[in-house]
Amino acid sequence: MNLLLQSMLQKGAYAVLSDFERQAEITALVQQLIVDTVSSLQGEGAARAVEKHGLETLHLHLPASQIGELRDQVMIPLRPQLLTFAGTVGRGFLGIENEFFVDDYTILRINYPYEEALNASSTSENPGIGRVDPRTRNQNSSTQRRDPVYAPQEYHRHTPPASWAHGPHKDTWTGHSRDGINLWWAISRVAEENSMIFYPGSFGISYEADPRSLYLAEGFPLPAPRKMALHPGEMLIFNPELLHATHLNTTQHTRIALSARINPRQPRFNPRCFYAREFWHSSLDLEAGKTDTIRQFAREDNFEADDATPCEQVAKRRNLMTVDAVSSQDGLGCRLDLSCIPQSSERFLVRTPQGQQVLLLRVQAHWRAVQETCPHLDISLADGHFDGEHIHCPAHGVSFHSEDGTSTSKLLTLKTWNTKEEEGWLHLIP
Repeated sequence: MNLLLQSMLQKGAYAVLSDFERQAEITALVQQLIVDTVSSLQGEGAARAVEKHGLETLHLHLPASQIGELRDQVMIPLRPQLLTFAGTVGRGFLGIENEFFVDDYTILRINYPYEEALNASSTSENPGIGRVDPRTRNQNSSTQRRDPVYAPQEYHRHTPPASWAHGPHKDTWTGHSRDGINLWWAISRVAEENSMIFYPGSFGISYEADPRSLYLAEGFPLPAPRKMALHPGEMLIFNPELLHATHLNTTQHTRIALSARINPRQPRFNPRCFYAREFWHSSLDLEAGKTDTIRQFAREDNFEADDATPCEQVAKRRNLMTVDAVSSQDGLGCRLDLSCIPQSSERFLVRTPQGQQVLLLRVQAHWRAVQETCPHLDISLADGHFDGEHIHCPAHGVSFHSEDGTSTSKLLTLKTWNTKEEEGWLHLIP
């Protein structure tokens, strides 16, 4: 085991890989397969437009309802190449000496701009839906367990699946194996506003997952998000037990990425998760050119032992004060008694006489006041990182200016209040 892999498994390290063996060649292959598929679905004119203006314009030439068809067509010739390359990364870059395994579940992630994706139908595909070998699909459908609590549509407020983005999570919460290494491959340009998000310092810390979404439960303050911009062809390699999420695509560009997964040893699963990714390819088979040979590691036979689970520090829950405000004498807003607020407080919640929840954020000697929930999915901003100017949504990374409430999406703006201190009172004026 080389030092990089050891650091990933034991410390949650991550790396960016570029120009490794056939990496540029396969990137170009994926790009061409997408253009060719657009031609078959929308005609030669659409394909030439995508080729000329870039894959970032895919949403202008292919409706979201056809993303599933595009995935089907692209992944058939691509999967053997992707699986083989993942094996090459495991052996040649991560230095795994013994037999290891590559997940049969691979994903072509196509995230349309949020404003465009909101117009998609309710039958559109979730950008995080992957593809497996047809035999795996048949076996999986007969054994897959269903959790009656899991309700992703509810979490996403019944918006079109094409507009969905992953909230903060660790992959073992969602049925993936312990000790996995994820490969996340940028096929089109990735900007900070449609990137993957990491939360440094979250590795080795035990958080609570919301069973309705399998994302981080509300009430756990998050550190500053690390938003990973990438050039086309670059690949992120990381341990998915580091808390990570998908930035809501607030750009005007389509984001396209590929995902695969390596396990340096036999897969083991979290017994608390109702589902597991059981189907894998052996590195020995891939090296022998056998990309269609699949091994199953049944969930019930491969639970991680209690003594094999890393000892994790329990995350601290949020403990914010909530203060009730009273109506201002002039009737224009409300006010609260500052003597009730400890001088060390950096943020607290205010409940207005009208029942609104307001988040107060300290900026040096002054206060900024914004609505407490993100307008995207009504997630509480109280857990989000505040950098002195922007409050970052703890769900999907959208940053809002604390003075005027604006974000990089014209559809997402926070309600704000002006603040004024006077004779021991803090006045909030809409």
